[in-house]
Amino acid sequence: MAPLRPGCAERWGALGAAKPSLGELDRLRAAKGPAVARFVSLQAELARRHGPRLDPALLRFLTSKGAEQATASAVARHRADRFARAGAGRTPWDACCGVGSDLLALAERFDQLVATDIDPETLRCAAANLACARQAGPGSTADGRPGDLIALGNAVLPPFLVSAAPRLLGLFDPDRRPAGPREGRADRWSPALGAVFQTAGRLAGACVKLPPSLEEATLSEPAGPLPLALSWTSLDGEMKELSAWTGVLRHGAPPREAVSLRSGGEACSYAGERQALPSPEREARPGQWLVELDPSLWRADLAGAFAAEHGALPLEAPGPGGFLIAGGQVAHPMARSWRISGVAPGDRRRVRALLRDHSVGHLTVKTRHHPESAEALGRRFRTEGPRAGLLAVTRVAGRALAMLLEE
Repeated sequence: MAPLRPGCAERWGALGAAKPSLGELDRLRAAKGPAVARFVSLQAELARRHGPRLDPALLRFLTSKGAEQATASAVARHRADRFARAGAGRTPWDACCGVGSDLLALAERFDQLVATDIDPETLRCAAANLACARQAGPGSTADGRPGDLIALGNAVLPPFLVSAAPRLLGLFDPDRRPAGPREGRADRWSPALGAVFQTAGRLAGACVKLPPSLEEATLSEPAGPLPLALSWTSLDGEMKELSAWTGVLRHGAPPREAVSLRSGGEACSYAGERQALPSPEREARPGQWLVELDPSLWRADLAGAFAAEHGALPLEAPGPGGFLIAGGQVAHPMARSWRISGVAPGDRRRVRALLRDHSVGHLTVKTRHHPESAEALGRRFRTEGPRAGLLAVTRVAGRALAMLLEE
């Protein structure tokens, strides 16, 4: 398949403003026809909707489904760094490339790429995005660099000879919505997870992208005897994915890792073994410190090891993901901590009395394991006062607890 289908370059050049006005679209429709005008309008809307997550300077061509499923640019670049460290003399193969978010991150680090997808329209967008990226780089042409291969296919229909497999680093992102709704059974993904791991085992190394909520036990059957290293990744405090690494991409990596990324490029990680959480606290006191962990630590089941290492105890809660209590500030980039200045039961009268005692008016609320949203609690507890305050609300031993924090 050609990297740019006929008319793609013209359509991209016609985009002009990131958000064309109705008048501009009318003029474009008259000059280029309704198909081009619809294309420009769709691209502008998708760029507006997904711009904060996807780099619009790289992902110029999108489809609605492709944009929704595309990897956040910061996550894609972090993964590409790991490929580059293990990639001497090897070529990445993005087996389920979508519109090309991971593909373009890899293109910044590798001269040659292989990319496949089973959807022709999505693959055309990926090819166009790659061609634009290659054209913008030094010493390249509009058709990409020699050796780039963009073809229809997937993990069970690779576009290369079997003898080439040991030189490839695979990246697999099976479609979890092949029929529209999200599919919970991994054997019904496209391609099925078992087929993905079979192909991954024949390569020099591979990364399989998985939903962060996937139960780890689900991997035992499709992965079989293939050794895996697992990493759970968050971006700006929101969980993004679970990655299973094999082959040379697993070498030197901890078996279990939590990774925290920021859109600005900051990255940190915590590795360890599963460990039960320490015995929980059933109350909090002024002078203690409230600790909020990055969600990747909870997803990776490393919160217990982290808490034990930093002398923190969980507040008793009905499930994982709650607050911790510590005697002092926890200094770690994957945790935030605040000194507790006041504590009250979580009913409206007592919380408002606590806020008035501290002259708090403008209020920000964060919650854990509470049935009401932070916004609803903020409206209910609102008082008059000159100071801004931060309030943490959770449930401890079955009762609501509010803690006023010093920022």
